[in-house]
Amino acid sequence: MRRASVATACGAVCVLALLVTPPLVTGQAAETARSVVLFVGDGVDDHQLTIARNYLLGADGVFVFETFEHQAAAKVLTVLEADPRVPEYVGDSASGGTAIAAGVVTSRGRIATRAGTGEPVPTLLELAAGAGKRTGIVTTSSVTDATPASFVAHIGGRFCEGPSDMLPTPTDPRCPDDLKARGGVGSIAEQLAVSGVDVLLGGGYEHFDQPDEAGVSVLHRAREAGYRIVRGPADLREAEGDSGPILGLFGDGTLPVEWVGEGGSRARPVQVTAAGQVIAPEPFRCVENPDFGSRPTLEAMTRSALTRLESAPTGFFLMVESASIDKQAHRGDPCGQIGETRALDQAVRVAVAFQERHPDTLILVASDHGHAAQIVPWPSLFAVRRSDAQYPPGKVARLRTLEGGLMAVSYGTNTHYLEEHTGTQVPVYAQGPGAAAVRGLIRQSDLFRIVRRALALE
Repeated sequence: MRRASVATACGAVCVLALLVTPPLVTGQAAETARSVVLFVGDGVDDHQLTIARNYLLGADGVFVFETFEHQAAAKVLTVLEADPRVPEYVGDSASGGTAIAAGVVTSRGRIATRAGTGEPVPTLLELAAGAGKRTGIVTTSSVTDATPASFVAHIGGRFCEGPSDMLPTPTDPRCPDDLKARGGVGSIAEQLAVSGVDVLLGGGYEHFDQPDEAGVSVLHRAREAGYRIVRGPADLREAEGDSGPILGLFGDGTLPVEWVGEGGSRARPVQVTAAGQVIAPEPFRCVENPDFGSRPTLEAMTRSALTRLESAPTGFFLMVESASIDKQAHRGDPCGQIGETRALDQAVRVAVAFQERHPDTLILVASDHGHAAQIVPWPSLFAVRRSDAQYPPGKVARLRTLEGGLMAVSYGTNTHYLEEHTGTQVPVYAQGPGAAAVRGLIRQSDLFRIVRRALALE
C-alpha cells in the first residue's frame, strides 16, 4: 500500500428562552450574497481538527478554512423530547443538522421537526428554492443520513431512511405517524425523491432501492419526478451537460473513506502486564484505502455540484458534508477521520476557487457536534512521579507523523460499543458577503439566520 501523504434565579423559563428563541446575531448590516456554500464537518471540534492538522500539515500547519477572516465558536443546544424546556447536553447529527438547517433547537433524532410536537419547520434549502434559487446536497454519507436529510426532509426519526425502515416493531415504533398510509410524508428517501433538489450526490442506494407502500421502488418515483440516476464517476461526467435534477448514489450506504490505518490498524486498549509494565500500541501510519475504488471524492462531487449550479440565474444554496469524521471517530479509526478531514479541506479549496470567480458567494464551514478523540501524552505526564503504571483509559492509537513524532490519540467515551459524541462547542469559519456576522460565541441555530439574511430570504 502507498502511504497517504445558567441563570439559576429564573429557572426553566430562562432555559426555555435561551433554547427556543435565541436572539439574532447583531452588528454590522448584513451583506447580500447571491449564493451560499455551507460545509458541515460532521463531528468536527477543535480536537478532531488538531489531530488531522498535526498529521497532515504538521503542528504549525493551517487548513484553508482556518485562514478565513471570520471565525466563531457555536454552542450545540439540544432539548429533551419528553420536555423541550429541559436541555440535553450532548446532541446528535439530527438535532445539530436541524439547528443549522432550520434554526430551531430540537431533540436528538428529529429531522427538521420540533421537539414534543413533531411540527415541521422550513429549512434553508426550502427557503432558497422558494426564492427561485437552485439547490444542492453533497455528502460522503447516504443522502438520507441525518445531516443531509435535515435540509430536505421532515420526519420524527433519523433512522427512517427508506420505506422498509418505517415499519414499527413492539420495541421500536420508528416513524408510524409519518407513514403515507396514515397521511404522513413517508420515509426520508421518499421525500428526497420528489424534493426537486437540483443536485443530490452521495451514498444511499439501498434506501432508494426499496418499494414504497404502493409497491413501487423509490428509484422509480425519483425517475418519475425527473431525476437522472447516476452510480459512478463516468455517469457523473456524462451527466454534466444535462440540466435536469441529478441523483448520484455512489454506494449502498455511507461511502468508503479514502484512508485507513496500515494493516487495518485502529485504536486499541492499552495492555498492562502482571508486573505493571505498559505495552504500548504499535505505531502506524495512514495509507490509501484500496476499497475506496473508483468512487468520486468529496472534492470531485463538490466541483461537479458547483459546475451544475454555477449558471443558476438567481444563485444557489449548496450544502456539502464530510460525514465520516464522525463515523470513523465512532469506530476509533484516526486514519479514517484524518483522511475525511483532508477531503473536507480539499472540497473547501474548490469552493474558495469558485468564490474567486464569483465573489458574491458566501462560504461557511460548520459542525453539528463534537466527538470522542483527543491527543494525550505518551508516556503519561505523571509517569516520572509515580511507580505504578500510568496510561490513558479506553483505546489508544499511536500515529507516526511526517514530522518524525509519535502522536497518541485516545478514545475513552464508551466501554463496549461505539465511541460517543461529546457536548463541546464547535468551530465556525466564514468568508464572503455576510461572513462578518460569524464572530465570538454564537448558537448553532444562528447559522440559519446568518444564511437567511445573507441570501435575503427574510
